[in-house]
Amino acid sequence: KTSIIHTKQRWIKNNKHTHTKTKMEDNNGTEVWDRTDDPYFVDKAWLDTIVVVGLTCFVLCLMKLSKVATSKMGMIFGMIGMTALVAGYWADEAYTYDDGRWLIAVSMAPGILLGLTSALSVEITSLPELVGAYNGFGGFAAALEAIALYVDPNAKNFLRGGHFIDEKTQAMLWVQAIALVLSIVIGMMTFTGSMIACLKLHGTIASKPRVIPYRSIITLLLFAAMVLFGTLSFTAGQDWNDRVLGLTFIIIVAFLASVYGVIAVMAIGGGDMPVSISFLNALSGMSTSAAGFMLSNEALVVSGAFICCSGIILTLVMCKNMNRSIIKVLVGGFGDGGGSSSAKAKSEKVVGTVKEATAWDVFELLTNARKVIIVPGYGMAVAKAQHACAELACKLRAKDINVLFAIHPVAGRMPGHMNVLLAEAKVPYDITFGLDDINADFADTDVALVLGANDIVNPGAQTDADSPIAGMPVLEVWKATHTICMKRSLNVGYAGVDNPLFVNDNNMMFLGDAKTSLLKLISLLDEPSAHFSTPASSLFMGSGESMRDIEAPKPKRKTHQRVKSVDPFLARISELQSNAFLKVGVVREIADEFEARVAMTPDIAKRLLKSGIQVVLETSAGIGGGFLDGAYADVGCKILNSAQEVYDSAGVVIKIREPIMHPVGLKHEIEMMTAGSTLIAPVSPQTENGRILMDRAKEAGVNLLAVDAIPRISRAQNLDTLSSQSKIAGYRAVIEAAYIYQRFMNGEVTSAGSFGACKVLVIGAGVAGLAAIATA
Repeated sequence: KTSIIHTKQRWIKNNKHTHTKTKMEDNNGTEVWDRTDDPYFVDKAWLDTIVVVGLTCFVLCLMKLSKVATSKMGMIFGMIGMTALVAGYWADEAYTYDDGRWLIAVSMAPGILLGLTSALSVEITSLPELVGAYNGFGGFAAALEAIALYVDPNAKNFLRGGHFIDEKTQAMLWVQAIALVLSIVIGMMTFTGSMIACLKLHGTIASKPRVIPYRSIITLLLFAAMVLFGTLSFTAGQDWNDRVLGLTFIIIVAFLASVYGVIAVMAIGGGDMPVSISFLNALSGMSTSAAGFMLSNEALVVSGAFICCSGIILTLVMCKNMNRSIIKVLVGGFGDGGGSSSAKAKSEKVVGTVKEATAWDVFELLTNARKVIIVPGYGMAVAKAQHACAELACKLRAKDINVLFAIHPVAGRMPGHMNVLLAEAKVPYDITFGLDDINADFADTDVALVLGANDIVNPGAQTDADSPIAGMPVLEVWKATHTICMKRSLNVGYAGVDNPLFVNDNNMMFLGDAKTSLLKLISLLDEPSAHFSTPASSLFMGSGESMRDIEAPKPKRKTHQRVKSVDPFLARISELQSNAFLKVGVVREIADEFEARVAMTPDIAKRLLKSGIQVVLETSAGIGGGFLDGAYADVGCKILNSAQEVYDSAGVVIKIREPIMHPVGLKHEIEMMTAGSTLIAPVSPQTENGRILMDRAKEAGVNLLAVDAIPRISRAQNLDTLSSQSKIAGYRAVIEAAYIYQRFMNGEVTSAGSFGACKVLVIGAGVAGLAAIATA
């Protein structure tokens, strides 16, 4: 690009000015041209360097994202690379110049704001919708770039700084035109398809597949029409910057691509979303790469290729793990929800008796086990039970039970959905395993706990050749000594196939909401006097004839008498909650570093409820101190999904840290509270920041109680954080003084007796000083 060797003199014309280059000879006698007097020659080595650095960061990003332990570093590399490329191209005059630079900078602000807001506010269970939306926006951006370039008066020229440099060759223009049409077709297809996927994932549109009649013929006609109108945009009298008929043809192409995106994704069943999300991701990369060819932008070409190739690879992996053909994926023929009716008719009918378990039955199996494997599925995501699942695993591991997690590649509604949920619940990475790594472990497992999964644990995939999911790799949970399936009901999964696992002799069904059921198990594990003497094998009964005929009542089992001390408080929780006259709120502390303190422990919450005060808690507010949501729920606390819900419902809110701007609500924590409510928190009223907080509270009509300024009276000692801090400082002063000064006072004889030489000097004899003296 920066070569200045030419075979003939070349003139550059720019409206009123003409510039020439001076002929020279290099050391070898070769004729070259001195371009130092050319005002339009710019050495782009700096930009090429930035592009290389940015793309290298993308490569490192993909490498680090391949492992959970290094994924955060991968994200950092990706952000560094993207920031470098945006800054580099923004500064280069090929794209921005004069006032355009500031217009571009300002136009990026809404995107930055939307990105930050959506990323901070979205719940972890809604990540599939967010990923789908981002895929769509990438394709939409590529399509808009293409339409804008078509109506650009300088689309056929090279420009720098707004000045004409040279005309593009005919071959360049044809490549640019083909890339433009591809950007529009793929971009709009990705955009509308992603929006439909988001609506399905959110539940706005039913997840079942909707296939239009003659879909194959209509698809063929749509693509033929797109090729026809795309060609007409640059032939038959139409050319670049044709804002009448040519632009009309371009809009038609965009419309037809949008229609196809809707048709293709509407035909996808909810259970096939992992494949659709990964394929739409590949399409967004393809549209980005096409836009790079269209704009002669190397960074867009390469980064788009990264996204496209990784998306295609992921799609192939998903198809393999769902036993689907990539060809059907590419033509939009996947997700018909269970295959053909003929396949369903040929598949084996499941006959047997389903055995229903109680919470105590499951509790006995788990506590008598040596090894437990938990298999999470989409049901866990729907119930938002990942934290309860993590707490159950934690309590079982505390009882020296080996707990592992088995994750199927297509469990959930996007690739890695279960991994993200478990990571958010802080499940250790080293106990989560993929299908290939853990399938061999089921044979020596005592209990396999299936949490909201169905088709990924269906043995019919291996035993029934006529099943719609025949050949699909599944987790072989039935090889465990006992299996427990936790589901809301006995309904089939997205494939519409009965699951023989439900009637296996070693299986029990624990029906109900996943989160509620897990909390029941956790409460049983929390009982210190629980004594289990019933053999786990006695929980299973003989099989019968008909499917889904849950046996009730069960035959009585001969068991030893269980002796349990039951806290009468548990029976009174509902009554105490209904009679509560005040709600005290606890929110998650906002801090850059890890915060291990909590404003309210479950024990204190229990005592408050007995006194008529109910605690409402933001989910995971106590996680830093080792208190999971289940511990609070067990003592009658109400768990809410966001800080704003806590502020709206609580009359009093307690915090460990000073109130600050909330990153999710984008409002100050004081302003999030309702007028007339009270905030108890450190304020430091003697400082400038404290006075600002008091003024803000006054404007919001919020009562502010500074725990670091409570009068130092005996009754206030339990709440006096200032005394507590001073007490710690006093202890430190005693230790340091004894070490540094050693001996500094002579012994003396008083009426109280004789004292040896002192080693400690305490200045100030308030509460903290007296405590320090006593300790010394």
